[in-house]
Amino acid sequence: MSRANAMTETYEETKVLMKPALFSSGRIDPNTVPEGYHLYELRHDDDCQGDVVQIARNITVNHWGSIIVRNEIELPEDGYLDVDSDCMNYGVGDCRTMNDFITKYGSTETS
Repeated sequence: MSRANAMTETYEETKVLMKPALFSSGRIDPNTVPEGYHLYELRHDDDCQGDVVQIARNITVNHWGSIIVRNEIELPEDGYLDVDSDCMNYGVGDCRTMNDFITKYGSTETS
C-alpha cells in the first residue's frame, strides 16, 4: 500500500478534539512526519456516512483519512479512541501544507 509523503501532501486544516490538525483522505508515511508532530488515522462508521468514529495510530478497515497534530492525542490502552462525529470540524483554517502548519503553529499548540 502506497503512503504519501507528509511534506508534499495537500491537506485541509481542521480541528480534531479541539486541536488544530491537518487532514488528508489518504494514508501518510509516518517516517515523513516532522519531529514534534503526531500522525493518527481515522475510522468512519460502518454505514459509510463519513462520520468519524475512531482515532488510532493505524486503521485498516473503514479508513476515513489521516490527521497530523502538534500535541499527542491520548489513546486508551487498546490504542483505539472511540469518538463521535462532533470530534472533527473541517475547513477551520487556511493551512494546506505541512510547512504552512509548522509556520502557523510552530512548537506550541494554539487553540
